[in-house]
Amino acid sequence: MSAPTPTNHAAWLPTRQSPTMVVDVAPYTAPNTDELVIRARAVAINPADVAIQAKGLLLAGDDDYPAILGCDVAGDVVEVHPLLAHAFSTGDRVIGQASPLRTKTKQNQNDSDADGNGNGNNRKVYCYSAFQEYVVLKLPFVTKIPALTGFEDATVLPLAVNTSATCLFAPECLGLRLPSSNRTQEGPNSAKEKETETETLLVWGASSSVGSCGVQLATLAGYEVIGVASKKNHDMVRSLGAKLCFDHHEPKMIDDIVRNLQGKRLVGAFDAISTDDTLAAVCDILDRSEGRKLVAAVMPGAEAKATKGVRITTNFAAAATAVTGGLGKSVWTWLGKALDEDMIKCMPPAHVVGHGLKDIQKAVDLLAKGVSAKKLVVEI
Repeated sequence: MSAPTPTNHAAWLPTRQSPTMVVDVAPYTAPNTDELVIRARAVAINPADVAIQAKGLLLAGDDDYPAILGCDVAGDVVEVHPLLAHAFSTGDRVIGQASPLRTKTKQNQNDSDADGNGNGNNRKVYCYSAFQEYVVLKLPFVTKIPALTGFEDATVLPLAVNTSATCLFAPECLGLRLPSSNRTQEGPNSAKEKETETETLLVWGASSSVGSCGVQLATLAGYEVIGVASKKNHDMVRSLGAKLCFDHHEPKMIDDIVRNLQGKRLVGAFDAISTDDTLAAVCDILDRSEGRKLVAAVMPGAEAKATKGVRITTNFAAAATAVTGGLGKSVWTWLGKALDEDMIKCMPPAHVVGHGLKDIQKAVDLLAKGVSAKKLVVEI
């Protein structure tokens, strides 16, 4: 006799730009060949969640709603496709990157029909979104976490790791060498092309969620990192591996960075904020420094903001590489080992602001008001 299908609940966004999510039942979806299902225990809130709700970005059509948002999740495995039984088991503690931009329909997925939201046969099923009790995760964007690592801590990593790794390592972006999974070995892209210790990466927004991961990944790959962040966050950024930190509030900050880059060669810059102002400042620094005139940014359309002969690329331009090009598998395989060996820190620190799906809206509202050097988390 098979086990009964679990009853799922989600924080639904009922309509485009609705100011309030509504907790209601949602379909439970069984995994396909490269998938597993987890019982969510913690979710993290990202700027993308704020932008989708407030501005209707990315989910702009009427047929996209009601929708479920959420990109970062941690939890226990409850169902594994038989073809993945060699790698995962029920009860495994994992993190994964969820995605409200990937959906199924009731014609091609095995879910319960009880969703309570008027979803007809052609409705999109947001089984891959984080803001629900049962989430489908797709390989390669899932990995186990150590027994002593809390769900609330680990859930700060998935989207930030994916975004920063794409910007740093995808050939369409900076194309840097990958970090090694062994502290005593060189990275897989080293060999005769290995850079020297004076080759430096500039990370703007180094205390943000994505920037924090960028600092760690670049440092672990053997690059010297110079970080830009508010002065109050410099100790944290240095603890993640940055050699120098500069305060973006200081009027002479750009001159100070350029002076400290003398004798070094930049391998490029990673702008984890990517506003018009930050991109202009980064272009100015690269124009006045030796090395590559290339910026990896995290905002769609940032390419058009390039000035002074500097080229800007984005993680969106390299999305396919993360999935089909093997980068995602390499990074997430490395991430599991790095967590086991305590090589990577779950930073910025998690700040738990709620418990249960009902508190997700409160957390999104708090992020919309602005946070610094922490990631808002809701336990589920």
